[in-house]
This record gives sequence, structure tokens and C-alpha cells, in this order.
Amino acid sequence: MNPYHTRLRRVQDAMAHAGIDLMYLNYGPDMTYVSGIVAPLYYYIMKSPGDWITGLIISLDRPPVLVLQKAFAVNVTTQTWIDDIRIMPDTSDPDRFLADVLHEFAPAGKTIALGKMVWAQTALSLRAAAPDARFIAATNTFMDQIRVIKDPDEIALMQKAAEITDIALTETVARMRIGMTERDVAIELDYQMRRHGGDGPSFYPGIICVGNGSDPQRHIFTRNTDMILAAGTSVAFDYGTLYQGYCSDFGRSVFMGEPHPEALAAYRSITTNAQKLFETMGDGRTTPLQICNHMAELMTADGFGEYYMVYGLGHSIGLEVHEEPWLKPPYDEPIREGMIFTIEPKVWKPGVFYVRCEDVVLVGADRGTPLTRSTYEPIVITT
Repeated sequence: MNPYHTRLRRVQDAMAHAGIDLMYLNYGPDMTYVSGIVAPLYYYIMKSPGDWITGLIISLDRPPVLVLQKAFAVNVTTQTWIDDIRIMPDTSDPDRFLADVLHEFAPAGKTIALGKMVWAQTALSLRAAAPDARFIAATNTFMDQIRVIKDPDEIALMQKAAEITDIALTETVARMRIGMTERDVAIELDYQMRRHGGDGPSFYPGIICVGNGSDPQRHIFTRNTDMILAAGTSVAFDYGTLYQGYCSDFGRSVFMGEPHPEALAAYRSITTNAQKLFETMGDGRTTPLQICNHMAELMTADGFGEYYMVYGLGHSIGLEVHEEPWLKPPYDEPIREGMIFTIEPKVWKPGVFYVRCEDVVLVGADRGTPLTRSTYEPIVITT
């Protein structure tokens, strides 16, 4: 069976359960999930007349309809299984064109859910076309619950993204030297992801150097600067690869010269304890909140409770880097086979060290399996 048909049925079932009659999704992860179409780069910069009408209309009882401004119709039939594609002629009034398509669904009195990233101009156009309809948001929680269990095709794409991510680390580390800057490493990392088949980073990547007298006021969200990677520092990697719409999210730490003893001990703690978590991540065996609490207990037992970042342990991942559920309160429903999470414990002692380890982990019948497979042994750069 076409996996997109199954995904569409999941969306329609969720709509029916929530009392939603119609759904309108513009370019983004939710449209990709149902249609297979990945937003073209020029969608965000083109600013063509009528660009705001582009979207996918889903109902409960008929095939979806794809509405496109002409500039976005290039090669579209090779990207999607959807047959009903309406392309706005150059001479059409965009709002009128969108209204005419929407009216085929008899929207008066119906509940219409809009994807959370729908443009304001799109929402206004739809509202004008259906003044008697009730409009609500298709929230993160609503859509992420539909997408949370990955099908085999999605898992295969995420495995490929993970493989590229692992290779990029190996190739970047091989080129690291004491005296380089965070920015140097970030540029090399981006190059290696693309060189080995990635479509680009899945989010703004981070190279974060801490230690050897670094500024204790600097936050770890400050990254990729001209700071020198000096001997005695730890360098945390926080990055991911985008591959055919799907994301990885990954991390390891590298030590420049002789590692700070406490930093090395903290790194061994997070890598060892992360692997212990994988063993618990079987179908129905635990919950996100229980995973969070378990890791906190392990880190406290190792003596790092004060600096362990307890509510930054991880999240679901797929077409977006951050999806629900998160590994923190209040998410306390059992995890299920086919879910994919990041496990990313980190210990931050400001000005002294920051170490992190992150993997993308597939929930299986009995345990979790990391899709990213880079070494957990400390990586030390000596020259």
C-alpha cells in the first residue's frame, strides 16, 4: 500500500475524532507527511502574486486537493501522489481562485483547521471565502500525535540522515586542530554534511567551546564564534542533517589537549548512562517522564546532579527536529514501537566545561536502537 494513503487516513481519523471537517496545510512538515512534497527553497523568498494560496485541502470524504500558485508547480507531479492539483492561472485573482476551490467543499458551518505555519494572508483569504465556517489551529500537539509513530519509509530516511551525520563527525574531527576557532569547525561540519549527501543542516548547528578560563557568563546557545579552541577546553557538537525532509539531531564532545578531569568524568557518565536508557526504551515499557527521571537519578548518583541539565534530555524527532512528546513533564504516556526520540544528556559547569552526547533512538519491541552510531569513547585532539 502507498504509505501516503495510510498517512492520509491517520490524519482523517484524527480530524473526525476532533470534530474537524476540513484542514488546510501550507508548505511544511505536515504537508510533506501527507503529500511527499518538500517546500522549495524559493517559497520563502519569491514573493509572487498569489503565493499565499499555496496549500493542501484535506476533507473527510474526498481525495485531497493541492492548490498552487504557478511558480510552485514546477515538476510537482513527480513529487506527489496527489492527482487533484489546481494551478492558478496568471490572470486569476488569487483570493477568488482559492475561494472557488474551497467552495467545492461546502465550507459553510464547518470546522476548518489551519496548519500552525499558515501565513496570515492565507488565513485572511480563507476566512473571507468561508465567513460562516469555524476556524481553529492544527496545533503542534494535534499534528505530532498523528506523526509520532514512524512508518518503515520514514525510518529508512531517518537512518540515512543519521549515517550522513556520523560520517560528518568523523570527517570533521579528523581535520580539527588546537588553535582553530568554533567558526572554522562549524564551516567544516556543514561542508561534510552536504558532501556526503545531506540536503543541509536540520537546524542551526552549534560548536560550543568551554574551559581554560572561558567566560562563565557565556551561554551555551552562543555558538560558532571566533573563540580559539585552546588546549584544556571541551568542544561540544550540536547539529543534525536534513535528508529528503527528515531530520537527525546529534552530539558528541571533543577534548582539545589533555581533558579536564571533571569534564572527562562527566562525559563518561553521560555516555554510559545514555546507553543504559536505550535498554529501557521498549514498546510500553516506560514513558517520556520516566526516562527523564531515570536519567536524572543516574546523573545524581554519579555526582553530577548540580550541573546536569535535567529538562534538556530529549524529544521526539522526524520531519521536524523538535516534535512532541518531550522527555520531561508532563509527557507521561507509554512510548510505543516506531517512535523516534533524541537522547541528549548534557552537563554544563559554566566557564569550566560543557559536555554533551546525543543520539537518535528508535523505540523497538524490547529496547531502543540508536540510528546514530558514532563512538562513545572520548575523542582527544593532541595537535
